[in-house]
Amino acid sequence: MGSLNDEMADVRSDVDHVRTQLREDVPDFFGFDVAVGNITYNANSNSVSVTVEPSSRAREQLSDELGGVNVKTDGKLEFEFRLTETSSESV
Repeated sequence: MGSLNDEMADVRSDVDHVRTQLREDVPDFFGFDVAVGNITYNANSNSVSVTVEPSSRAREQLSDELGGVNVKTDGKLEFEFRLTETSSESV
């Protein structure tokens, strides 16, 4: 059995991996440029929240996509991803 410090290091490493993966994958969900902001882990719900904001180019990209319509971007989006264990991890 590993020490508590070893287990905490494993969890921290797993969360860091998830953060890296989300920073790479989340922008692909959108048809315009976005900036991934805060990524926070919630141990109580075993979830990760990601804040996404349109980039400075997003209004221009959306306007072009919609045929020259004026686009206002205000605010941000927040996504919550619930983490799950695979059957091989829950032995």
